[in-house]
Amino acid sequence: MSDLDSTSRTSVWSDEDFLRAFEDLSFPAELFHHREHLRVAWLYLQSSDASRAAERLAGGIRRFANHHGATQKYHHTLTLAWMRLVAVALVETPEGKTFDQFMAAQPDLSDKNLLAKYYSNELLQSASAREAWVEPDLQPLPALRIYRCC
Repeated sequence: MSDLDSTSRTSVWSDEDFLRAFEDLSFPAELFHHREHLRVAWLYLQSSDASRAAERLAGGIRRFANHHGATQKYHHTLTLAWMRLVAVALVETPEGKTFDQFMAAQPDLSDKNLLAKYYSNELLQSASAREAWVEPDLQPLPALRIYRCC
């Protein structure tokens, strides 16, 4: 199933139902793709500061992967780098937007290869990047501004 197919199937879920299904591990693993990872990050950032949201995301995705027998799929650096990109984009997006509106306003986030601007493939494929946070080796990730502007 493509991400486009899963998008149409998962965007009908309310934020509450989507997050509940993710957290109680009842969300179908075959529907959990890039966009769903971003949605969880976006939802956590709606209710927590960036640090707490990152902890929740990392723990939640690790639990989800373990539950679905995909322990080897969890990648700590990818998880936190995407969280940073979502957090930066959220600050730049007017408040009150739905997730679909947020994604439409931030089309770069749909590009699964976006992190190639910041990380070499060699670094992302390393065991150290998979197991713990590593800083980008090509250019720094965008800085997270704490306050929303106008």
